[in-house]
Amino acid sequence: MTVGPLASLLLDGNTERPIASTHDRTISLGQFRIDVASAIGRIATAPCRRGLVVCEDAYWAMVGMFALAHSGAETVFPPNALPATLATMSGAFDRVLTDGTLQGDGSLLGSAPAVASPILPMNADAAHVTLFTSGSSGTPKRVSKSMRQLELEAGVVDRVLGQAVPANARVHATVVHQHLYGLTFRLCWPLATGRPFFSRPHQFWEPLLAGVKHGDVLVTTPSHLSRLGGLLPLPPDRRPAAIVSGGAALPDDAVEGAQAILGCPVREFVGSTEAGVIASRLRGCDQSPSWQPLPGVTVTRLEDGCMHVRSPYIFNADDEISSDVIELDGTGGFRLLGRADRITKIEGVRVSLTEFDSRMAALAGVTQAAVVVLPGDSPHLGGVVVLDADGERELAESGAFRLGRRLRRDLATSLAEAALPRRWRFVKQLPVGLLGKVSAANLAALFDSSSETEGSTE
Repeated sequence: MTVGPLASLLLDGNTERPIASTHDRTISLGQFRIDVASAIGRIATAPCRRGLVVCEDAYWAMVGMFALAHSGAETVFPPNALPATLATMSGAFDRVLTDGTLQGDGSLLGSAPAVASPILPMNADAAHVTLFTSGSSGTPKRVSKSMRQLELEAGVVDRVLGQAVPANARVHATVVHQHLYGLTFRLCWPLATGRPFFSRPHQFWEPLLAGVKHGDVLVTTPSHLSRLGGLLPLPPDRRPAAIVSGGAALPDDAVEGAQAILGCPVREFVGSTEAGVIASRLRGCDQSPSWQPLPGVTVTRLEDGCMHVRSPYIFNADDEISSDVIELDGTGGFRLLGRADRITKIEGVRVSLTEFDSRMAALAGVTQAAVVVLPGDSPHLGGVVVLDADGERELAESGAFRLGRRLRRDLATSLAEAALPRRWRFVKQLPVGLLGKVSAANLAALFDSSSETEGSTE
């Protein structure tokens, strides 16, 4: 399929081309052009260098983004629409464009009447989109991407997905658009390749799967794919052409569940907001293959083990070094070993928090686990654990204290005892963000709360 530049999308003469689907209608390119022209008219009423786009509906978010880009202004996507988040961004924007997410605040996209303005050519190198990433620390970091970078990345993604996905495939998603993963796979890739996207993200599998047609695409995360249990398998004539997963590594049992219920292998992608999409792998039931760099992307290993990336859509050399530690497989691929920022010292012992996560998840009675460094006069580890059925029974019979002691004993057979977790939280699921990532801030917050079962082995 031909990949078109996003900068000239609104100049396409095929006005009947479907762009997006809402709950009750299909939106054509012609209607998209009308809505963008109307938004440009609103923006022109006052000087604007940066516009904050706060939309629940991804279609209106794209109207705002394209209107700002064609007006020569920067688009700013907040990580979420929470009042506290938006308050911290005061002064970072001149105007707010919203679909009604902010009641009584900002220019309401799609409202009438409005004076439409002509759509002037877009400078793809000058038009920027700003997103925020929390990384592993939980502290928001501002990252700017040009429209040129976004359209180049969409083209590279299509070289991996395009052959497996029909030209008229519809793109469903469980992810939001204001993070790079959702922006790339849910919006930019479909827009660049002529595939319509659904404007609202799906929170639950049942309504999503009820609307899936044969050959569609599902853009989702490990946290969603891990919650397929209890659903009936899709019949062969309604199976998707591709399942895309990103944000975190997909557990093996989630791969098996996805294939059993959805009838389709999972294509995983790895990357970062700074570096964009780096590599992918096609997951089978019983294998975790190496990651293969995307076409045109080169991955090398630095002396400290960290990944170095060169890519056609990375224009800033400072963004080419990742905190991910990798091992090259000798055939052009690589394996992820964890993050350099997850190496720490506890009681003078150098430990890998990633290794702790893996060792804990392999213990009897445990299905998922993560550790976090807790502050104090003597920094120590806290373990957050999701139990399986056997573990839940042990917790009920023995209590959190005894279960925590047993987990420490089991860990002591392979890890330094001085650095073992002292405090425990037994939870129903790990605290994850919208992309399925577990942050240190979210883990640490569990130890400030008594909402979950806690065990202490201090």
